Amino acid sequence: MRFLLALFLLLQTHIAALAFTTVVLDAGHGGHDRGGIPGQRISEKTLALDMTLRVNAILKAHGMRTVLTRKSDVFVSLPERVAIANRQRNAVFVSIHFNSARREGACGVETYYHSRKSARLAHKIHARMVRASRSEDRRVRQRGFYVLRKTRIPAVLLECGFLTNRQEAARFMQPAHRQRMAEAIAAGILAAR
Repeated sequence: MRFLLALFLLLQTHIAALAFTTVVLDAGHGGHDRGGIPGQRISEKTLALDMTLRVNAILKAHGMRTVLTRKSDVFVSLPERVAIANRQRNAVFVSIHFNSARREGACGVETYYHSRKSARLAHKIHARMVRASRSEDRRVRQRGFYVLRKTRIPAVLLECGFLTNRQEAARFMQPAHRQRMAEAIAAGILAAR
């Protein structure tokens, strides 16, 4: 009986992992909101949009339906981003950002989620991002950021690296590195299905 229960739970987990058919991609910041900290040389909003468009192209090539919260340099409020996500069925929400810190040495990749239903997606994407980044693993963390807390579908927020770290920022200025990271994000999303 115990074996049957374990098998049932395993099958339920596997079925749940295959549930989504749509990915809502959210490029952080935009418009008048540059992201980052005052005086930051590289604009977060620009790189976040570039990475989002790259992930979008990869997912579409794999036959996934995608919805973007923004496709250009426009400001989209947090409630609008959440509303876009919550209109989707059988979907997950992936918000793409870059980190910043007053301490220039801060580096690495972090991934955030809020609800337990988002944990699998967070871990699948994070593991692949860390491998692709050639940087520090700052771990997967549970936090109550607005877009994670208010989104009813599984939702994660990715911090791809620190633009205030000279070495990390220099890597992200290279299209090949952005492509490698986008491929890692897309692979994580697909692996969570």
